[in-house]
Amino acid sequence: MASRSTRKTPAVTRQRKDAANRDETVAEVSTLVTDGLLKSDKLRELIHQTVTNAIETKLESLIDRLDTQEARLFELEQQLEHKEQEIRYLAGQVQGACGNLAEQKIVLNDLEQYSRRINIRISGIAETPEEKTDETVRKLLDEKLGITIAEEAIDRSHRVGKPGQDGRGHREILVKFASTRTKVAVMKARRQLKGTSVVIREDLTAENMKLLNRTRRHEKVKSCWTIDGRIIAMVTDTNGIERKVNIRRHRDIDHL
Repeated sequence: MASRSTRKTPAVTRQRKDAANRDETVAEVSTLVTDGLLKSDKLRELIHQTVTNAIETKLESLIDRLDTQEARLFELEQQLEHKEQEIRYLAGQVQGACGNLAEQKIVLNDLEQYSRRINIRISGIAETPEEKTDETVRKLLDEKLGITIAEEAIDRSHRVGKPGQDGRGHREILVKFASTRTKVAVMKARRQLKGTSVVIREDLTAENMKLLNRTRRHEKVKSCWTIDGRIIAMVTDTNGIERKVNIRRHRDIDHL
């Protein structure tokens, strides 16, 4: 008995052929329509216009964004320039303030030194209990310098500083004279103390003392001294010539 599942009826075969014919016909029609449309000037113009509009729209959007970014960048550049101007102004103000402050310090130091113009400091004199420094100073001036002064020639005197400043446990004696004349006479005669343990010097401000010590250590300075609080240095130049230089500030030492 033959199997019915492997046999095809004429009706099924005809349906399949009809379906294949329809697919082929649809494909041919589709090809003809596509070719026809592509050959159509209106369609090409429509496609071109559509694409062009889309590109222009996109470009306009991009241009708008670029304009916005450019405006923001310009604003930032303006702000930066303004800040730079502020910085330059403030830097100038700070520099001016520093310069003014330095000048003010010099003026204040000069004023303080002027207030000490009739003062001297004496080191190397033994300190004794219940001593009277006025009498000690008058005795020193009379015996060592040959200068006799009255009691009223000394406005006041007293020990200052910490013990041991002179290396032997004795404090300095700060003396304020009643007149500039007495102070000048003592300063001129102090050379007679050379070779002794006693030293007489002007009463310098802390700043001037720093300047004096730094001046002494400079390699070009042969000797230095003070006159009315002003520091004078004898400088030897590279050519061997000696010259006097007034030292008022640290940069004067730097320029020796």
